[in-house]
Amino acid sequence: MDSSGSGLYTNLRKIIGIIDQLRDIGLQKYISLPRIAVLGTQSSGKSSLLEMIVGIDFLPRGDGVVTRRPLELRLVHTPGLKEPYGMFEQAKGVKFTDFNKVRDKINALTDEVAGKNKGIIDDPIILTVYAESCPDLTVIDLPGITRIPLANSDQPKDIERITKDMALRYVKDPRTIILCVVPANADISTSDALQIARNIDPKGLRTIGVITKIDIMDRGTNAKSMLLGTDIPLKLGYVGVRGRSNQDIKDGISVKKGLEDERKFFASHPVYSTMPNGYTGTDALTQKLTKVLYAHIRTYLPDIYKEIVAKMHECEDRLKDLGTPLPQTAGEKLHVLWEMTTSFCENFKNQIRGKYDMKHFQVKTELSGAAKIRSMFNDVYEDYTPGNKYRATATYSDRDIQKAIFLHEGDSIPGFPSIDAFLSLLQPQLDKLKEPALDLVNSVYAYLEEVAIALIGKLFYRFPMLIDEFQDMVVKYMQLEKDNARSIVENIVDAEQGYLFTNDMDYITNRTSIVSKDKPQTTDPDKILIGELRNRIDSYFALVLRNVRDSVPKAVGHFLVRATQDNLQFSLYNHINKSKTLMDLLNEPANVTMERETMQKTLDVLSKAARLLKKDPDLASAFASKGERDNDEEEVSKPQQNTKAQPQPDNRSSTNSMNSTNNTNTTKVTVTEPTKSTNQSFLDFSDQKQLQNNSNLTVQQGGNAGGINPTQGSPMQGVKNPAPSNSLFGNAPTNSLFGNNVPNNQNMASQPKAAGTNNPFPGTTGGAGTGGANNPFMKKP
Repeated sequence: MDSSGSGLYTNLRKIIGIIDQLRDIGLQKYISLPRIAVLGTQSSGKSSLLEMIVGIDFLPRGDGVVTRRPLELRLVHTPGLKEPYGMFEQAKGVKFTDFNKVRDKINALTDEVAGKNKGIIDDPIILTVYAESCPDLTVIDLPGITRIPLANSDQPKDIERITKDMALRYVKDPRTIILCVVPANADISTSDALQIARNIDPKGLRTIGVITKIDIMDRGTNAKSMLLGTDIPLKLGYVGVRGRSNQDIKDGISVKKGLEDERKFFASHPVYSTMPNGYTGTDALTQKLTKVLYAHIRTYLPDIYKEIVAKMHECEDRLKDLGTPLPQTAGEKLHVLWEMTTSFCENFKNQIRGKYDMKHFQVKTELSGAAKIRSMFNDVYEDYTPGNKYRATATYSDRDIQKAIFLHEGDSIPGFPSIDAFLSLLQPQLDKLKEPALDLVNSVYAYLEEVAIALIGKLFYRFPMLIDEFQDMVVKYMQLEKDNARSIVENIVDAEQGYLFTNDMDYITNRTSIVSKDKPQTTDPDKILIGELRNRIDSYFALVLRNVRDSVPKAVGHFLVRATQDNLQFSLYNHINKSKTLMDLLNEPANVTMERETMQKTLDVLSKAARLLKKDPDLASAFASKGERDNDEEEVSKPQQNTKAQPQPDNRSSTNSMNSTNNTNTTKVTVTEPTKSTNQSFLDFSDQKQLQNNSNLTVQQGGNAGGINPTQGSPMQGVKNPAPSNSLFGNAPTNSLFGNNVPNNQNMASQPKAAGTNNPFPGTTGGAGTGGANNPFMKKP
């Protein structure tokens, strides 16, 4: 094998091996990983197809449902390995060199979980196969979609729904490539597998169609229209294969012989032999699967790393919320309780003061802290302010005031109203001031209690039995402060009601101005006296209102809000030190312990995955930018025509113009001189210019042959060519993927070349080659 094939194989194995290692770590439970899932109906030929890809006969055979557990098949191409072997995840350390025993082990593992009576279970068997004949792939063989349950079996009546749901769980993941197996002797439009694939991947961006049993179609018919995607197009196209029949297997025909017979069948068929290379044969399918999976992993690996880091942060934050495991000794428990009490008090103070502290929890409410309390203070007595046009005597008529003057006039000289008349009319108005003051105390207390209870639930949720006890401690103390504040507020209002006095200079110096100096509109002395008394009541009520609007909020703020902030922590410490039951309640529920263990295990898996990706310096630099790779899976390769090439003269121009072997259509390859770099990371996308300089390759192809429209059903649509050997995601112009070593700054006519020579993939020699002696994925007859 030349450096092109060897280097490409190394990079493919490395990047696919990374995904397998991530899956071994257990990352698949938390983050979806790129994979290939084989989807098909029962007896559609899935098992035969997989054996042809692997090159080994090892899968169970039989009538009815054979695959009853998903089989995760990890294929490792191992050049020079004389004797292939398999290893099961469920039987670690055991090598199976006899693949008949591999088949028996698959049956045993299936019966062990799914039972011996044809039951179907979604619990994958993991098998790794090391062989020179197999490509580097990870494929999941799903149980076939079954319509009718077998008689006298463990299969339920809704077996169709169960098998479809199981298939859907695997293929709905956007990082899963769907290998949709459709038998050629059935109507493709009625295929259940293709219908599922089309529903979840309507544009066919990640679906590869495989037409099986192509050799047993009715006489006079062929699968050409299926392969070209005329009826149901897929961006990644279709590939037709010819597997071994049941009779071939009974006759002992090996997989290698079956591959040879397949090549002869397509080469000699009057229709399929005229089709462009890449539409038929297991080798073409292997090439396509490898390239698509490779490009798929390239696309998603940086995103996977970002998801790992994000989930690690989530786990770490959750573990912080859950806290450290509970200590055992009384002293350690007391220390934990003191720490939680201190944290509660600090959070409470910060919340009430409206202080932002990123180290502590912020309990979200409609308004937070001081803003909420200040709003309550501003709203108290709002209805009695002059701004709302409130007057204390608005409810008194002149007759009411005149009656009060008459009742309290006594034996005084007429024209001099008694103070008792003033008091009798003022006192009912002052009585209205007590209820808003007490409501303010209750509202502020309710808010403080709301904040405290929310914080206790947040900080003490690990200990539900302790929450109620601690909450009682806090509420009892706050109620004491509330009662004290209430008593003080009542005294303030009572003082205003019980003792009339003011030092207000405006009221004292201007008391005569209360009586209007304008020319009286009436000469009735009773009405003049009534007006004077009304004005004096309104003026004095306004003074009292101004006093209580200031003094009541101050009293509540000092004796309730500030006192609670300053003294709560000391009170709680005293209670904790005297309590004999709190230590017994410091036990967390089992679900919290289990959640902490689960979070820790998840974090361990994610940490291992992150270390794996960062361990390789080439990988570590790959996660900086993803945008430069967005076009990887959108590039389309045109089907190559299967006719002889007409050599072009060597014109020695600034570009290299080459004709593909066996191709009448000129394939123009333009190669730009690469930027030389000896240390390019094999996952480095950081320098877009360098990436463009290292591979400025344009492929142009036109025309058709054999009546085939090359724009229909391209077998390589949507497939990005894997990078050459020296860089996994970088490109170098030598060691071409298609086996042609193109010198830099040199024009040359392509020379006929043995099919597939030094070609890492079969059937691609820059033309229409069909095989290759040095192809690591080629099945040797």
